[in-house]
Amino acid sequence: MKALVTLVIIIFAGALALAQTPQTDDKVNATEMGIVLVDSRDDISNKKSITITAETSIARLYRYKNARVNKELAFITKKSYSKLA
Repeated sequence: MKALVTLVIIIFAGALALAQTPQTDDKVNATEMGIVLVDSRDDISNKKSITITAETSIARLYRYKNARVNKELAFITKKSYSKLA
């Protein structure tokens, strides 16, 4: 009986909530934009520039996704070692 009353209250509250939302059919304001005609393609440059640098950096390939993060988090300090008596 208690479950039935709870179910009826939930359904009634849901129907009441749906009845409170107004139906709005707003129209979208359309904006008009002009068209620009281009008669030549001289102003557009399609040339690619390649620059060669003398940088000697090392690229590393890691097998696992978070290998670099795990490597950085696995650092060892002097206080990490146990003291010998």
